[in-house]
Amino acid sequence: MSAPLEIAWFFAALLAEDAPAQPGQTPFFYQLLFPLGLLAIFYFVVILPAKRGEERTRQSLLSSLKKGDKVLTNGGLYGTVVQVQDSVVTLQVDEGVRMKFALSAMQTVVDDSAPAVPAKT
Repeated sequence: MSAPLEIAWFFAALLAEDAPAQPGQTPFFYQLLFPLGLLAIFYFVVILPAKRGEERTRQSLLSSLKKGDKVLTNGGLYGTVVQVQDSVVTLQVDEGVRMKFALSAMQTVVDDSAPAVPAKT
């Protein structure tokens, strides 16, 4: 028997009500409804709004990139924005070295006023 067919048989047996439930005993499927409902509520109340907030923050970061900003890419490369065109950002990573990146590859704008973290020895 193939795996999808076995899974289908499992769920069919789970949902089937061959034997009547004993008095005071609820079917297994109904017992799953409450925890699944709680998970759905948790997702829509806690996780989804946080995700949307992060998306808005990222979109505002990407739309506010301008020439002279110091950025960190997703690949860990630091550079200074030289040019922003549509979805392409040109970074200067060293004297005379310019590289082009997708706008979506920008992770964060680096703040120069923040103190550098000393390396552990």
